[in-house]
Amino acid sequence: MKIVYNAPNRAHHYGYARELQQAGMLQTLVSGFPRISPRAPIPEIGTALKRADQVQTLFIASHKLGLPEGITAELCFWAKLQLDHASRRPLQDADMFLFYNGCGLNSARWFRQRGGITVVEAVNSHVRVQEQLMREEHQQLGLPWQPFHPRETQRRVAEVEEADYVLLPSTFVARSFVAQGIPARRLLQVPYPMQSIAGTPVPESRRAEDGGPFRVLYVGSISVRKGLRYLIEAFRQLKHPQKELWIVGPTANPSGIEGLSMPAEVKFWGVLKGNDLQSVYARASVFCLPSIEDGFGLVLNEALAHGLPVIATENTGIEDLLADGKGGAVVPIRDAPAIAACLNRLADDPQFLAIKREEALQTAARVRDPGRKIPRLSATLMQAFHQHRASANEPD
Repeated sequence: MKIVYNAPNRAHHYGYARELQQAGMLQTLVSGFPRISPRAPIPEIGTALKRADQVQTLFIASHKLGLPEGITAELCFWAKLQLDHASRRPLQDADMFLFYNGCGLNSARWFRQRGGITVVEAVNSHVRVQEQLMREEHQQLGLPWQPFHPRETQRRVAEVEEADYVLLPSTFVARSFVAQGIPARRLLQVPYPMQSIAGTPVPESRRAEDGGPFRVLYVGSISVRKGLRYLIEAFRQLKHPQKELWIVGPTANPSGIEGLSMPAEVKFWGVLKGNDLQSVYARASVFCLPSIEDGFGLVLNEALAHGLPVIATENTGIEDLLADGKGGAVVPIRDAPAIAACLNRLADDPQFLAIKREEALQTAARVRDPGRKIPRLSATLMQAFHQHRASANEPD
């Protein structure tokens, strides 16, 4: 089986391309990730790489320059159209087209007419569910709501409705598609692989269980989508005498924390990478991801790998990581008291915190263990290929 895969950025997509290449299934990766980036090379796939990154590069530049949102949104839309257009030629000799939601409508239609199998990749919940969640959140916070790009939304909906299958990373995302009328039989759930992450010991800055402060860590963008204000409100309710909240990540506009009085123990680190990022994980006591909508929070894997109990909302994919609640807790969205209750329990009971830390490490080992029966992308797509071919050959 030969697969053409398109994706606008690097993220986990490079990992998927490597896996497909190793399985002998990748014909072409059509990538929008800018070639000028030092992280752009992917030598493992050789000549299978095709770049369609010109418009995507302009979009990223416009975003960094702070150009009006209308301009950046339009460039983002046209970058996806470029990926769609660039995928057509490689598909002439392919069996399956795997494409990022918003990046393949026209090529997928052309390909299906010729008997090809199409799989649209959705990294977040259904676009209609995203819109509803974000509209509600902006309204609750009294912030102006800017709807998603209407033409891109239409393309995303059409791709999902017309594709043979939808590839997605979590049960939360799967529920959102079923709620929008997409049959469960068309959903292919493949969790993101856990990377090998080694914690960086920092002996001069002790964790709570060693007599240091009870340190809550958040890593991610400071944005409305991430629900950070609910964590800050929960931290305010934390009664521990030596508490700290460390916030790592870039600030969006709006941030979702406008007008919020900030406790003195909150520290904003900005963007951290490499050893600096690993250091804050190593110095934290617990990790929290209070997102309103997050298809699958990769930071959850990082936190677990550092032995941090995780507190995350049901809209992050966390339920697919925690077995029977071991290693952390799942809370509703927009529920600061629920987060506060979890934090107080961990802060008040060092033995309970130690148990949860050990469970987090065990969870990380279980997820990373190659013997665990995790649906791998290549195996899942091969199974879908054979099932589709078999159903196509069944008599009416």
